[in-house]
Amino acid sequence: MECLAVKSSFIDKIRKGYPWLYTFALHSTKDLPQGTLVYLSDSKKKPFAIAYYNGMSKIACRVLTLDWKTSIDTAFFYHLFSKALSKRECRFKVPYYRLVHAEGDGLPGLIIDRFNDVLVCQIGTAGMEKLKDFWLKALNDLMQPKQIIFRHDALHREKEGLHSTAPVLKNELNTAIQVFEHDITFFASPMDGQKTGWFYDQRENRHWMSHYCKDKSVLDLYTYRGGFGISAAKKGASRVTLVDSSKAALDYAELAAKANHVAECCHYVNEDVFTLLPEYILQKQQFDVVIADPPAFVKQAQHKGQGLRGYQKLAKLCAQIVKEKGLLFIASCSHHANMTDFRKAVETGICKSGRQFTFIRKGGADKDHPIHPLLPENHYLKALLYRLD
Repeated sequence: MECLAVKSSFIDKIRKGYPWLYTFALHSTKDLPQGTLVYLSDSKKKPFAIAYYNGMSKIACRVLTLDWKTSIDTAFFYHLFSKALSKRECRFKVPYYRLVHAEGDGLPGLIIDRFNDVLVCQIGTAGMEKLKDFWLKALNDLMQPKQIIFRHDALHREKEGLHSTAPVLKNELNTAIQVFEHDITFFASPMDGQKTGWFYDQRENRHWMSHYCKDKSVLDLYTYRGGFGISAAKKGASRVTLVDSSKAALDYAELAAKANHVAECCHYVNEDVFTLLPEYILQKQQFDVVIADPPAFVKQAQHKGQGLRGYQKLAKLCAQIVKEKGLLFIASCSHHANMTDFRKAVETGICKSGRQFTFIRKGGADKDHPIHPLLPENHYLKALLYRLD
């Protein structure tokens, strides 16, 4: 393998576990195929780590191991997958979880969600694409899945020089598959849904939020497959209104409502949230609990200001339809906006609505989404709960 010399001021950071090297941290770049394995070395060409390299990416190197003498092969990945599986099996009673969370599990560029014997993989980097033969064999050997789906439609793949394509499927699969969380049945669609077809990261937030909903009227905005709304209904909400701009998403939510025997209290609105909320305000409609879990408003760093204004606007609108002493839950999956920025935007929006508030609780991604201790960018999911006076 080729050696890439790292500037001395960055070597200690990598040795302490930081997994990324930007181009400016290298003495020089090389004309190598995207995703090529390289040794990271000091200026004297003494190796100290193995990474994969992509000269066209802003993040030039992603570290795989600090043991530069190890072999990056099937056994290497089998070991990492085994560690990831062991952690999940200790924490979850049923095999429905994120099995691999990229850098959080020492596997940069790779996401794998498990739906029992169905695995959904997202490959986000050229390095993981190039190493696919190794890790795919290890994954099959360890998990022996019935189906593996590859979701290659993420836009950030283009930054790595990878094409975005339609989902690729190994073996046959029905469109909808069951997902079990706590005592609730949901339905995911890995072939045509967002990301991997389900959002495991909100599992714990859905669970604790549902306990505030007994005998309450609940509005679940951006419901997707009904995660928050069906959880609320299952815990005894008197009425749940589930809103999404996708009719297909609402169909899955309705399927879950029937499966959990809560269909009678669930109602569905196929509408854009920013169109619907002003109508509710004019109609003076209000709810005991309003839940808003929107898609990322800040998809790129340069759009951070615009995205935060979007969260502020959403919070302002939501606050106006929360009953007195009611609750507002709002979340963000934009990793470009940290918790401080997000919370400030939300609280500014609530204040602009004329409501006073009490902060109740904050949350993040569930425990199958481990955060790399030196990579705050992994801490992407933020959730806030307020009581409004």
